[in-house]
Amino acid sequence: MSSPATATLLGDDRLYEALRDYCGPRAADVDACRTTLREGIEHLAGFGATDLGVYGRDSPEDFERMCEIVATVAFDDMSQAFSLWCHRMAIEYVQQSDEGCPAREAYVAPLRTGERLGSTSMAAATANFLAGTPLTLTFRRCEGGIVVNGRIAWASNLAPPFLSVAAAANEDDPSDRVVFAYTEATPGLQLPSYPELLALQATSSTSPVFADAVIGDEAILTWDFEPFIQRTLATFLLLQSSFCWGLAARSLSEVGQLEGPRAVLAPAYDDLRRRFDAAEGTLRSLATQPDRTETEHRSLLQLRLDFGRLAVESVALEAKLAGGRGYMLHSGTARRLREAAFLPVQAPTEVQLQWLLTRSA
Repeated sequence: MSSPATATLLGDDRLYEALRDYCGPRAADVDACRTTLREGIEHLAGFGATDLGVYGRDSPEDFERMCEIVATVAFDDMSQAFSLWCHRMAIEYVQQSDEGCPAREAYVAPLRTGERLGSTSMAAATANFLAGTPLTLTFRRCEGGIVVNGRIAWASNLAPPFLSVAAAANEDDPSDRVVFAYTEATPGLQLPSYPELLALQATSSTSPVFADAVIGDEAILTWDFEPFIQRTLATFLLLQSSFCWGLAARSLSEVGQLEGPRAVLAPAYDDLRRRFDAAEGTLRSLATQPDRTETEHRSLLQLRLDFGRLAVESVALEAKLAGGRGYMLHSGTARRLREAAFLPVQAPTEVQLQWLLTRSA
C-alpha cells in the first residue's frame, strides 16, 4: 500500500512550493471569512497562475499545468481553488469571444491581474448545450443592445468589482441565444445578499436577478452560441475535475499507516488509490489533447463524475481514520468534510451527470 505523492500534482517544484506556502497557512482564515479570495487571486496572478492554457492561444501542456495549479490549490484550500476555477473560466470566456469584441480589450487585463474578479454564470448554458434544457435568462433586442430578464440559480466570485458571463435565449425564439458579460454596474442587475453556506462562504455566492437589465452591444461576447460552448466546455469540466483531484489527493495523503485495527480499511484505501491513479491519468490525457473542441463529451462528464465521487469518498475515509480529532469543528478534516458535501450539488450535479451519461449511453 502507498500514498499518493503530493508533489506529482504539479511538475514545477518551485511553483508547487509557492502555492503550498501561500494557500496552506491561510486556508482556515479563508474558511472563516477572515481574509478574501480576491486577495488570493491577486497573489496567484502575480506569478502567472490564473490564465495559463487559454484555448487557441497557449499549448496543451500549458493547460495541463493550469489543471495542476487548480489541484494544488485545492490540496490546501478548496474555497480558493473554486474561486480560481470561476476566475479562470471568466478569462476563458472573454478570450473566446468573437474577434474584435470590445469586452475582450476592456476586461482581459484587469482579469489577468485580479483587479477585477472573474465569475461564471454559465451552468444553465452548459446544460442547454448538452441536453437542451431551457436557459433561465431571456432577452429581447433594444437599440444598442439587449434587455435581459430572469434569474441565475447560482454564481460565485460576485464581490465587486467583478465580471461574470451568462447566456440568454430570445424570448420569442429559444434557438436564438447570446453569450454576454455583466458586472456589478449593469443596469437592472439585482444581487441578493450572500446566503449562509455549509462551506465555501468566502466565495461571494448568490443568485443574480436580471430585471429588464440592459446589456450593451459592447458586452456581447458572441451570438454564435454552440461553437462558443464547444470551445469552452472541456476547459469548464476539466478545471472542475481538477479541484476534485486536489481535494481527493489531500484526504488520501492524510490516511497515514493502516496498521493494527486501522488495517480493516486498507482495502477501501487501495480501491480509492487505484481509481485515483486512473482518473489522474485520464485527466492528464484529456488536458493535453491538441484540440479541445474534439474532446468527447462523454469522457469529460464521466471524469467529472468519477473525480467528484473520489473526493467525497476520500474525505469520508480520512474522517473515519482521523477519529475524534477530525470531528473538531475547526480541524482540516472537518473543513474538508463540509467542502466535499458541495461537490454532488455543484452544477453539473451528480444527478445531472448520471442523467447525461445515461442519455448518451
